[in-house]
Amino acid sequence: MQKTVKYLMVSLIAILAIASCKKEIDWNAFPDPNGGNGCKLATLKADVDFLGSYTIAFNYDAQGRISKLTSGAETNTYVYTTNKITATDETGQVAEIVLENGRAVSSGSDGIITIGGVSYDYTRKYTYNAEGYLIQVKNYLNNELSTTDNLAYANGNLVSAVSIAAHGGYKETITYSYSNDIAMNVYEISDPLSYHVDYFPGGYFGKQSKNVLIKSVSKTIDQDGDPFNDETLAYTYQYDSKGNATSLNYTNTSTFYPSGGPAETETYKGKFILDYTCK
Repeated sequence: MQKTVKYLMVSLIAILAIASCKKEIDWNAFPDPNGGNGCKLATLKADVDFLGSYTIAFNYDAQGRISKLTSGAETNTYVYTTNKITATDETGQVAEIVLENGRAVSSGSDGIITIGGVSYDYTRKYTYNAEGYLIQVKNYLNNELSTTDNLAYANGNLVSAVSIAAHGGYKETITYSYSNDIAMNVYEISDPLSYHVDYFPGGYFGKQSKNVLIKSVSKTIDQDGDPFNDETLAYTYQYDSKGNATSLNYTNTSTFYPSGGPAETETYKGKFILDYTCK
């Protein structure tokens, strides 16, 4: 699973969730990951500017949970226990989500991140409020705190997140905007929690935002309070007659502010096509 950056960032973080019914559903009440509408995601076709095109096939166990993902020669196989979800790729690399009372309290993997030729273990630890919303994520590299994300909610939606670096003084602030449509089981890249957790379908990270995400705006400043990076993502969707999301398009515009030089802006786009098998 962690063999390539593509499979880490797209398969683990951006592909595992399933787009489904546009009606209110309690994930934990259904063994079917699609919320019991009789449909399961069979294949996902992606075309992303900086990653290229690829297809992922989904397999399920007898309880309707994802058991295996396949993309070319790369695979992810999943094993479920009461207190853990374990993912193993074709090379034997393992990642896991640790659960307490059905909710994720930590996640991570050994040697999954490489910087300057050095491999780092990473871990995320999760804190929830009394209402069941995820409010804090602490990110560790080799057991050393790297960043802390503090999340805020209003009207049932995640509306902002502030990420503070433990070293270097960098601070990122993200704001999220929504339509009035009810969002249930939307494709993961359009769930704002997916940018803060090792996302997996099943309601493991507390309550999800109730409306459809249409935009996120991120601003990062350095230790002097000067702009470092700005990023805006905008999303559009299409659904079939059963309420399954069949396509998701997004546009990402990012501006980098180098020290002593002019700002540099880049724009890239992504498109995801989802096919289902239905009873």
